[in-house]
Amino acid sequence: MKGRCTIQGCSRLALKTRKNETKKVCGLWSLPDDVFVDCLAQVSRLDLVALAMVSRRHRFYAVSTRFWALRYRMGNVDPYLYVFMHMHPDPSPCWFVLHPMQRRLKRINLNLYPATPVTGSCFVKMDLGIYTIGGLINGKPTSEVTFLNCIEHTVYRITPMKMARSGASASLIEDGENKKKKKIYVFGGCWDVADSSNCVEVYDIETGTWELLSVSTPKMPLKIKESMVMDEKHVYAVDEDGEIFVFLTSKSMFCAEGEKETNPDDKNDWRLFDQTFFCRGVGGRILWRLPREFGWKEVKGLEELQQQHIIKLCAFSVQRMAIFWEAQGSDQILELWYAEITLKMTRREEGEEEEVWEVWGNIEWSGAVLSDSSYTGLNLLFADSLYL
Repeated sequence: MKGRCTIQGCSRLALKTRKNETKKVCGLWSLPDDVFVDCLAQVSRLDLVALAMVSRRHRFYAVSTRFWALRYRMGNVDPYLYVFMHMHPDPSPCWFVLHPMQRRLKRINLNLYPATPVTGSCFVKMDLGIYTIGGLINGKPTSEVTFLNCIEHTVYRITPMKMARSGASASLIEDGENKKKKKIYVFGGCWDVADSSNCVEVYDIETGTWELLSVSTPKMPLKIKESMVMDEKHVYAVDEDGEIFVFLTSKSMFCAEGEKETNPDDKNDWRLFDQTFFCRGVGGRILWRLPREFGWKEVKGLEELQQQHIIKLCAFSVQRMAIFWEAQGSDQILELWYAEITLKMTRREEGEEEEVWEVWGNIEWSGAVLSDSSYTGLNLLFADSLYL
């Protein structure tokens, strides 16, 4: 018993000694959690990635949605451009992100599902990720939906749609009564249905469920080619024949505008910038028009781009538009070029009373963002920016 008491005493003495020792803590580790998070939220995303690699605590916060919500409220986010592209002869497309400092596209190493759609998908971006909806797998439409988490760079399988689709159009719309609640509307793309645009599905992001809508309309559009969200109640749409429609979310109804786009196949990648429509025209031209005007005009100041075959137009930031074009570098190396453009609307007087509006573009940066001799061609399926 005496020996046992002696051992117990030694244990208590050792414990007391350890308690009296002062653990040296420095830097962010010495701060309270709320102050620590507040400081971390002001670090650039590139630095966050580096910190997450060496510290479990940093990684815990770096992938937290609450942490990123704090960064949004603080305005400490920057645009990051994501690209989904099929590089031939690779069997499947892959994701890339534009490195903000090196200005090069970096492949994101993902364990994608073996059956990845090679074409026909539509895409919807959220605050922290991108949905890939439908598309063609082995030549047939699929109902599969995946989500790319752009914080963790992982892909998740989402509840599939009720109907298989390829060539559909999708829009993210806020709930009219609850601004925080968002839903994804998917139009058309049902190959085995005579009137595919009547097959409208809605994905409730909060509940993770799909719902088929019964759409009423005096005239149903054919396959929808372009769609843009005007506000939480209206989606502007153009079908493959150039007919213009407005979808009313509150009534689940398409309304024909009575107007028609001329040569709709020559106008692609429609975008809404500052209540003005922009699109990718032919011959390296970027076109614009106001929503209530139906005559397209060319963006001036970008004549040098007319020598290029522009393959994608998208948004880089709220101030800049982005375009991509394919080129052949030295020794026939496949190159993908990229440019960021700022836009300015000006007004000039023509005659005594007539005013003419013009949009001028200025190339802020351009260069090759991908060069690779191992590929024979590419198909750029999606490009858009997220603030991260």
